[in-house]
Amino acid sequence: MNQKLEWSTENILAYEIDSKVTEDEYKELVDEVERKMDEYESIRIFVRVPDLEGADVSTLNDRVKFLKDNELKQIEKYALVGDQKTLKAAAKGMDKLTGANVRSFDLEEEQEAKNWVVS
Repeated sequence: MNQKLEWSTENILAYEIDSKVTEDEYKELVDEVERKMDEYESIRIFVRVPDLEGADVSTLNDRVKFLKDNELKQIEKYALVGDQKTLKAAAKGMDKLTGANVRSFDLEEEQEAKNWVVS
């Protein structure tokens, strides 16, 4: 199940993704991020991924379009929490290719990640 975490507030979005992300789910998530980017000068994102199965290939075009359409400089902090090597590589790539400050954390560092995002 993919869900928004209850501690999300105004310009802080927190999610748990623990199954495949479908095209519809991805579009819904992107729509929410874009709405927040329109509403706030900067936003912060926390994503916990305890067990990444992968995403539908159909969302790949949407992801590329989102990155192309948004420089992501409005994302002040982006925490990816999970133990998967793919997740850590994605965080490094996003940090270098975008204006966002992206960091990866192991699952046991979740509280540290949350503290980093909210502070």
